[in-house]
Amino acid sequence: VKPAVKRQRLDFFESKIRPVLVKHCYECHAADSKTIRGRLRVDSRRGLLKGGETGPAVVPGDLKKSLLISALKHDGFG
Repeated sequence: VKPAVKRQRLDFFESKIRPVLVKHCYECHAADSKTIRGRLRVDSRRGLLKGGETGPAVVPGDLKKSLLISALKHDGFG
């Protein structure tokens, strides 16, 4: 992937995705949470790819298998 494309993707994540995660998910799913629910961390790429008790939160290139996307759509974010 070209550096310009990587930068574009990172900028999109930081401006559109991370704010939603911080507002709605970090309380229970980040390193500084009192308890990490479902053993899922969403505060790092590694955590999103590893997932938690129900599997990976994000599967690159496969929105249908990306549980985080399904959860956001279910809760009215997407």
